[in-house]
Amino acid sequence: MQATIYYAGDKELFENLKLVLSQSLSQEPIEWRRQYGRPMKMVTLSTDFVPFNKDIVAEQIGTRNLVGRPIMHTFWTQCLDMEVYKSLLRDEIDKWMNEMNKHNIIDWVIIVVETYDLRKHNKLLPRTTVFDKIKSDFAEKKADRCLSVINPPKSEVRCGSSAWRALITNVRLLILSAFDRLFLKYEDNIRNYREQRNDPSWSFCKYFLYQEELAFALEMLGIHDEALVQYDELDAMFTQFILNSQVGNIPQWLTEFQVVLEWWSAVLFMENISRKQREAIKIRKLSLLEFRCYLFSRQASLLMAASKPWIVAERALIFLHQAVSDLKTLEIECPQGSVACWVLQCCAQILVICQSVKKPEHLEECSHHTAPLLYYSLKKLYELGDLCGLLPGNIQTTEQLHTVQVLCGGMQSGHDLTTATESVATLKTALSSSETFSKHYLDIAELAISTYKHNKLMRCAHSLVGLELAKFYTLSGDTTKRTMFLVKALKLFEQDNWKLLIVQTNLELVKCFKKIGNVDQFVKTCLQLASAPECNLQIRQDNFDQMLSMIQDSSIECIYPMDDVIVLDQIDVKCNNEESNYPSTVSLKFKSNLPKTVVCPKIAISVVIGSALKKMKNKLNLVKNTYSYDMNKGNILPMTYNHNYQQDGHFASTGITCLNQKSYLRRQDSQRRKPSMNYNKNEFHDIISANNVEIQPGMNTIDLTLNNSKNIESGIYFLDKLSVILQHHLELLTSLPCGLMFALKNVNSTAQLILPNNKCLFAGIEEMSTLSLQFGTKSKKIVKRIRLHSTPGLTFCLEDKTEFCSEMYVKSPFSMNSSHSVSLPIKLFAQLPPLKDHPRIVHHKLWVKCETSSDEEEMICVSIDFNLPLTVTHRLHTCHYRKFVGINIACHTDWSLALMIPEIICVSPTNSWIFFFLFVGLNIRGLNLGRRLHAVDLKNRSFLEFLKNGETIGYLWEINLSTTDIKSLETSTELLKLNFQTKYSSAEQPDCTQDLNFEFTINNYKTLLLIESGVEMAGKSGEFCRMNTVCTYTANFKRSEHSDYSNIPSNEISFKYEIVADKTMWAVCGRGSGIFNNIYVITFLPNSITQSVSVEVMPLMSGYLPIPTLNVFRYFPSNSRQNIESKMEQFSTGQVYDASKGVQTHVLPRITADTS
Repeated sequence: MQATIYYAGDKELFENLKLVLSQSLSQEPIEWRRQYGRPMKMVTLSTDFVPFNKDIVAEQIGTRNLVGRPIMHTFWTQCLDMEVYKSLLRDEIDKWMNEMNKHNIIDWVIIVVETYDLRKHNKLLPRTTVFDKIKSDFAEKKADRCLSVINPPKSEVRCGSSAWRALITNVRLLILSAFDRLFLKYEDNIRNYREQRNDPSWSFCKYFLYQEELAFALEMLGIHDEALVQYDELDAMFTQFILNSQVGNIPQWLTEFQVVLEWWSAVLFMENISRKQREAIKIRKLSLLEFRCYLFSRQASLLMAASKPWIVAERALIFLHQAVSDLKTLEIECPQGSVACWVLQCCAQILVICQSVKKPEHLEECSHHTAPLLYYSLKKLYELGDLCGLLPGNIQTTEQLHTVQVLCGGMQSGHDLTTATESVATLKTALSSSETFSKHYLDIAELAISTYKHNKLMRCAHSLVGLELAKFYTLSGDTTKRTMFLVKALKLFEQDNWKLLIVQTNLELVKCFKKIGNVDQFVKTCLQLASAPECNLQIRQDNFDQMLSMIQDSSIECIYPMDDVIVLDQIDVKCNNEESNYPSTVSLKFKSNLPKTVVCPKIAISVVIGSALKKMKNKLNLVKNTYSYDMNKGNILPMTYNHNYQQDGHFASTGITCLNQKSYLRRQDSQRRKPSMNYNKNEFHDIISANNVEIQPGMNTIDLTLNNSKNIESGIYFLDKLSVILQHHLELLTSLPCGLMFALKNVNSTAQLILPNNKCLFAGIEEMSTLSLQFGTKSKKIVKRIRLHSTPGLTFCLEDKTEFCSEMYVKSPFSMNSSHSVSLPIKLFAQLPPLKDHPRIVHHKLWVKCETSSDEEEMICVSIDFNLPLTVTHRLHTCHYRKFVGINIACHTDWSLALMIPEIICVSPTNSWIFFFLFVGLNIRGLNLGRRLHAVDLKNRSFLEFLKNGETIGYLWEINLSTTDIKSLETSTELLKLNFQTKYSSAEQPDCTQDLNFEFTINNYKTLLLIESGVEMAGKSGEFCRMNTVCTYTANFKRSEHSDYSNIPSNEISFKYEIVADKTMWAVCGRGSGIFNNIYVITFLPNSITQSVSVEVMPLMSGYLPIPTLNVFRYFPSNSRQNIESKMEQFSTGQVYDASKGVQTHVLPRITADTS
């Protein structure tokens, strides 16, 4: 369709420009901005120019039609002479404008074509042109209605001038504005007519034609989606009228569709609009199916034009169901099979439309919707074959042959059937004979299954199409293929747990298995039917009897999963006999779905050992005397029913809703098989079983006992499978839930050391404890004696009168088992190890060996840890040339210890040193207490020192370096090996003393260097230092007077010093380190044993400041001849004594100038 535009004026001029103008207008899309906030659209204008005729214009203005109505009126002229305009052209335009005003036409435009020969035209343009005069005379207030173009092109190739493009753009805008006004007015007319629908004279057919013209206009502009909306509104409105007819009066126009169905041809796709069908709608001579086909064909045409063919297939099934439903609602009389023929034609034509799609992605989308169409057509074809006697095994009667002729005759009508010829011919061929019908049916079924599988919808393929094929093969007598399709459908129903569908499929499979003689599957299917609560009780009993009869007649061993035959409810594992550690009973609570009472020869439970008991110590805590498992506490989703109703109260749909969406179970992929369980028969002999058990329909409770077998290995056992033997050669198996277990434990003998109040053991002190023996349960034995022995350093005794030893035998014959234990009081004593650099814990072991009458020995090891009661540390102190040795003893026991007779013995060199005991101090939580004592008093035991936990006591000895012994001492080695000795005991038992020895060594103890340092005001002796004033730091070094007896020659001794000062207090101005050598090797003159160093420093704050300190190192200079590099090492503790360490100097504030 094209937009109609009238032209008037110079017709010869317009005829020359008509083709170029039409092509230019439709060459490119233009943006159409509509009113009322409607979305912007890109449209392409297709125009049809018609000469102006005032009679036809008057006729069209009086009608409500939109198609064929002129969109705009144009007047063309090429007059350039003003005189000609005034004499002739102005009157002609005036008459034309009168016609426009007469019919209230505002969409008009006057176009002036100005043609100049630019090569010959040399005259100046006049001040006022004909175009200006026309604009002032007729378009003074509407300047956009008067257009001009200079030298218009005569062909499409030369239409690129700016003047021509401007003309085309303006004409497009005027046409779109005319369309906008026309659409708004037409929509108002449609809306007004729709509001009159309750009027008895109102007709939907007339309204349909009105609104369809609006769809035609939108389609003409290329807006296919909005044109489709118009048809969707008409479809919904027509459907609503039919639904309302059920509860109210039927409109007069709707009764015209309730005629007897005479034709059932289907035309679903037409390239052009059918004028015949529009005329039939106008005169109301179209049947309901024909009207539905015409409406769907228009929707399909628009969808195909919009390149959306898959939506055609998506809407097709809804369209077919809606049309069939409308026939039932309106109670239209239809010949038998006519609706099925119409549906088959529609499906065939939709498939042809989908197969004509070229793009692969569109074809893939179409396949998702063609599969349900194929299944629907398969059902209708089966219905048609049943009606016409064309199914396998049927013989056509005369009446059925007449039905075929009637159906074939009704597929021809007087309307256009060019697009439906192939579908009609195919259906007629299928109805011609039983063989062609079967071939056509199987072709459609194969195509439906393959399409479902291609879309990965295996459930639909086997549960929908597969069951239809099973029904078809039932009639043809092919039991094997029928069974194959039924089995595939049954697997899908079992995966999705559709109980009723499972029962229905099993009823068909029982017949198939019995016919082909498959005993195993027949018994299994009968068992499932007998235990199905959804099935009739009589059918369940009949299948149960057939199953028993088949088992008795055959010798096949049948083992099946228990599934829904016997449903476990609760399992209890009870262990009452503590000595044997065996579960006494296993209680089973279950529900039997069998229709009759059955006496089972045997019910047994198999067990599987998890692992050895020693490897599962961490799991023994899970084993209880009674273990219960409730089968009802499973993953049951909280589902509720959800029913939906329409506004008129009719039932619309139903479903189920999960209250907790996170509890949904993931469904298995339809391509995968249902996971099969291993139901091989285990060894159920001599484990947990019961014989001759009667099982009644409903809930049952039975107790199974464990046969006490002495050869069962110790460990944790899990309940594996449950076996129920219903009859000989018929056994049901099922796997039990994980976690049901019991323990068979053979306990080994154990020994444990029990301490009073869980206190700690201390080495060097007699400790009292109890040795507890718990005997194992592997077998009952008679113990002859018990042997105890320990590691070196640990002694024990059983009684106070016996002596301490490291090995002992206890003779006490008695019977030992798991409930027998022995407690032996035992006193332990661990020798105190060397205390220097020893950890505070001493490890020992005690072995217990039980010697039995069968010459079997069982060894038990007990690990014992002892803590040290005391820790001892030492330190060398120096005061000028005097040396002192300090000993500190810390207590760690929970009770008080008494110390006595402390002394130091010089081990090497022997008897070379005399020690004067000077001082003893006690530290109690930071409080130091001390007094001066003498060694004579200690030897006479005139005092005892008591220590508590956390307290430390210190002793101080001075090394006597008398001048008479200097010669001999200096020539001896500088290594002293000393031994500190004392006695200690418990404060409660001071007589039971133990010796404490602590050996240590002292190296390089002699004082080699004395340092005296100080800070004075530079150049002003005796004055105090001032802040920010340079001072002199003086350090005096003095060698020991006895250094000539040192092992190192004096001329080789060098020193390196380093001044260390707090940077916030002092600033060192001079050198901070230096090297000096002692050049006097033999002579001991006063000036040869001292050296002095001065360094400039500056105090940075006032007050009493600690003076800088010195770090002195022994320095070995390099020797180039001997290739020896210089090196530096620290002095040992006591070799350097700094007499000025900790000395402070008084620094005055700096002097400030008087500002006055």
